[in-house]
Amino acid sequence: MKFNYFTIAALPDLTWNSPLPCTTLELLEEYKIQFEPLKDGISDILLLNDVKNLELILRQRTETIPEEYKSNMMDGPVEYYKARFVEPEDLEHFMEDTFLHRPADTYPEFMGNYFERYKEDKERFGHIEELYIAYFEYMQSREDGFLRYYGRIASVMRTALSAARILHMGRDLETYLKGDFYIVQTILENKTSSDFGLHNIFPEIGEMMSLLDKEPKELELDLDRIRFELMKQVGQETPFADHIIYSYIIGLQVRNRWNTLDKARGELILDNIITG
Repeated sequence: MKFNYFTIAALPDLTWNSPLPCTTLELLEEYKIQFEPLKDGISDILLLNDVKNLELILRQRTETIPEEYKSNMMDGPVEYYKARFVEPEDLEHFMEDTFLHRPADTYPEFMGNYFERYKEDKERFGHIEELYIAYFEYMQSREDGFLRYYGRIASVMRTALSAARILHMGRDLETYLKGDFYIVQTILENKTSSDFGLHNIFPEIGEMMSLLDKEPKELELDLDRIRFELMKQVGQETPFADHIIYSYIIGLQVRNRWNTLDKARGELILDNIITG
């Protein structure tokens, strides 16, 4: 607690509407010594950027990108997320041989399992949502309660959004909906309800569902705003505990991604949430 007090007091102000104080990578470099006791939890958070970078690699290596998006997204080098567990080139080696090129003993098993399950790039890109699901399931298994909460909330939001999109497209929910087993079952049992029966699990579900008619970029922006505010609200009664630093890093990542997200990428993100 005493150690965190000075670190948290020195963190730049970060609100949804404030100017971005720095990038996630700059923050991690500046506070490297202070964050050392939390390096395992921070690595778990940054692992999401490995998943995102994998998606960018596979997108570049496949021909599944709609023609209307190519001019917006394929010019110049890929802008990989810089705050990450593994460098993009090492991630590509890992994709080719998950045993020979495992980045570290602590690298989660679910990453290797995905590459072993799907051998071809098109398959891997086509099922990328399964890797996101596996990541948030992994987070729900962490020892730290805040990281479990983060994994749970992100999983609920992603699964509910997927369900709404599947229904909107007239597809069969039981066939296409994937995610946390309990959340999926709750949604299937309450698919005619406006909140999918999730209000007791996720009180913000009503606000989220009211956003679904917005344009893709506006929708994704508002969903990130909800995520951002939820992370800031957790554990305010203990303002110098570890989770405050975890929450800050997650919030900074949420804010940082909007520096480069355009309409085409927003549409692609939402399209990729549906599997099958």
